[in-house]
Amino acid sequence: MSNILARYSKQGLTRALCAGASIGVLCSAALAQSQVSRADAPLTLRTDYFGYAASVSTRVGYSDNIDLVNSDQEEDEITLSTAFSTGVITSTNRFTGVAMADVDVSYLTDRDDLVVNQNVGGTGTATIADNWLYFDVSGQTSRQLVGDNARFSSNLNAGRNQRANVHSFSVSPYLYHRLANQSTVTTRYRYSQTFIDDSGTAFGNGFLNDSTSHEVNASYDSGNLLDRVRFGLTAYGNLTDQDATALAPSFGYDQGSLSANGEVALSRSFSLSGALGYDEVDTEGAASFFFDDDELSGFFWRAGFTARPSRRGFVRLEYGQRYDDDFIDASVSYQLTPRLNFNAGASRSFQTRTQSISGQFLSTQLNTLAFADRLREGGVESPRNVISAANQFASTLNGSNAQSIGVGVVDQASASLSGTYGRTQVTLTGNYADSDFGFRQTETLNIGINASRDITRNLRGYARGFYRHSDTAVDTATCEANPLVFGLDVTDPFFDPTVSCALVAANNGTTNTFTGRIGASYQLYENVALFSEFAHTTRLSPVEALEFSENSVFVGVTLDF
Repeated sequence: MSNILARYSKQGLTRALCAGASIGVLCSAALAQSQVSRADAPLTLRTDYFGYAASVSTRVGYSDNIDLVNSDQEEDEITLSTAFSTGVITSTNRFTGVAMADVDVSYLTDRDDLVVNQNVGGTGTATIADNWLYFDVSGQTSRQLVGDNARFSSNLNAGRNQRANVHSFSVSPYLYHRLANQSTVTTRYRYSQTFIDDSGTAFGNGFLNDSTSHEVNASYDSGNLLDRVRFGLTAYGNLTDQDATALAPSFGYDQGSLSANGEVALSRSFSLSGALGYDEVDTEGAASFFFDDDELSGFFWRAGFTARPSRRGFVRLEYGQRYDDDFIDASVSYQLTPRLNFNAGASRSFQTRTQSISGQFLSTQLNTLAFADRLREGGVESPRNVISAANQFASTLNGSNAQSIGVGVVDQASASLSGTYGRTQVTLTGNYADSDFGFRQTETLNIGINASRDITRNLRGYARGFYRHSDTAVDTATCEANPLVFGLDVTDPFFDPTVSCALVAANNGTTNTFTGRIGASYQLYENVALFSEFAHTTRLSPVEALEFSENSVFVGVTLDF
């Protein structure tokens, strides 16, 4: 593309695009840790903007427990791998898009098996008619955990039967119009679909459901129409289905909501805020066995405050009731210092697990569109926020994200703290989820820390620690009454619901997984680096069958383009 943005080097973009890739296990650590600086170089859109980063890594690895099983069943394995990683961001006056891709092809020498691991995602937003018609599209393919008790480690080839291939996409045409008085009107339709290939997993083929979702949304935002009062009106509809499979029934629900939200400014930096609305929820398929529609339907509300203490910060904290229980709805973004940023959020929703993946596209699209709009209006911007959103989405798909069947009420909270201090970068993340699927209740807590430091001009060290707590409760009486929901084959002539459900309950419960890895990369030439890494994973549980540990080692070389 012509007239690439001034004052922004390709090397700086490479660093920015790949900074978050070290969180995921598919991107070579050398790629993420060996780039040069200037990740925050400002951009100004003159005609077109295009930037990319890419690398190829070849490595040798060893695992002392390739299947992540108990100690008396461990088998070691040597792997030969080639990984390709790339990130792209592009913007024109009509389109802005971000794509991240990590693909690893590995050969397991002892098993004589060639395997592929992928984590690919992209999102784009197009302007069809200024201030009227827009179009968003997103897609991803990745290997994700099967169930909340699936085994995982820092080694992407370990426990392959614990992961399934998950493919999803989302398309959304919408009308957006800003009126002369600065109020806005939006009408959006979003179609999302998720396909899951769980062949070769511990559950067997046909346990996880494909999912389809249709969403419509019409909203009005008063903007700056009134001096101290801002309000909005929203009408929302959702029809979501998880298809039946050979081993699992269909789940689904219809939802319609009407709501009004408002904000009253008491000062320039502090406002009272809240919302009031009504939900009508109708569960379908197996979901109707476990949820009372009258409890899910009804009035909901939330109330609290919104604060803008400075240009660097935004805080919205509200308490309310929805889906027959209390909840916190919050959004926090604050630049504590020029080098330290904090973000947090909390919400309550009723959704399928696969639908939540498509829902993550929305925030990435909004970040991408806002970034493009500011550039088109002549602003000087850094791509860090939109790249961080893409990295966050990519690392969520990778790592410890899990897929399961059913619909449920989900309470979520997350927080992140990231800082850059000279040659040292540190990121601390945490997220919590409490999911009630009716036939099982799952509570998870994830905490991670990533750190890297440029020890010398050519040598960089990095480390990552991760902790996951998972507590899954299964009611054996519910299992015996609905064995198909738990993937049990009732046609087996030896099927005994009491014995089978007791086994299901025994293989669920509390697990605590700890992973850690340390590594270093050395820049041999401008675009060639050597790297080595050691990782350890331990899972503890009151259920001995759920415990395991693994050590792995990798050495390799990376070529950057």
